[in-house]
Amino acid sequence: MTYRVLIIEDEVHQQELLVSHLQAFPEFNVMDIASNINDGKVLLEKHAPDLVFMDVMLPPHTSFDLLNSLSSIPFEIIFTTSFEEYAVRAFRLSAIDYLLKPVDKEQLVSALEKFKQKKSVSDSAIHIKNLLTNLNVSQANLAKVALPTLTGFIFVPVKDIVRCESDNTYTTFFTLDKRKIIVSKTLKECEQMLADYHFFRIHNSHLINMDYVTEYLKGEGGVIKMTDGSHLDVSRRRKDEFLRQLKKG
Repeated sequence: MTYRVLIIEDEVHQQELLVSHLQAFPEFNVMDIASNINDGKVLLEKHAPDLVFMDVMLPPHTSFDLLNSLSSIPFEIIFTTSFEEYAVRAFRLSAIDYLLKPVDKEQLVSALEKFKQKKSVSDSAIHIKNLLTNLNVSQANLAKVALPTLTGFIFVPVKDIVRCESDNTYTTFFTLDKRKIIVSKTLKECEQMLADYHFFRIHNSHLINMDYVTEYLKGEGGVIKMTDGSHLDVSRRRKDEFLRQLKKG
């Protein structure tokens, strides 16, 4: 099976690097290259690609301006960016693939494999819609996180997450409506995703939403009580920072 590929990238050397890497994968046929969002929109209609490599920054616009202008998104997207922190948390929340520039060939191989394994473009469109929503909001009560499960993804409002509990390479999310959602992510990955949303890691095994702490009991590290009734230990080395965060409210 062959896939039609479009590259939307304003830097010529990055265009050339990506094309060079893709030559090792003959099933991925680069149809065309655009250097700005206006040309990109024209080429999207012309080629109807299966996969688009899209630079985040396309001065004086961003690729999100292009996506917001489309009535539908019938293709998969792999974003590329030079800025490690630019929108990265939004990508992680929405389970969207991205590559840091200059694009590394091993990372590209991984991204292409994910592309081939995805169930459908319609699923991808849901993730893109969630990404655009998360990029356009700054408040936790509007943001949603895409949680990967055995059967697909569950989209959960960040404000509904009470806490996360580690079990080796898996993490269980506990929500306000008493759901327990097990995902194949480490607690560290979950901590990175939720770093902007008032979550704090009190222990190697526990990441909590600070908005749902109801009580703190003093001790060596101390114990906190959450709104779901759980009692969780605070590690000794995290105690001081936790208390500082607690005072901030």
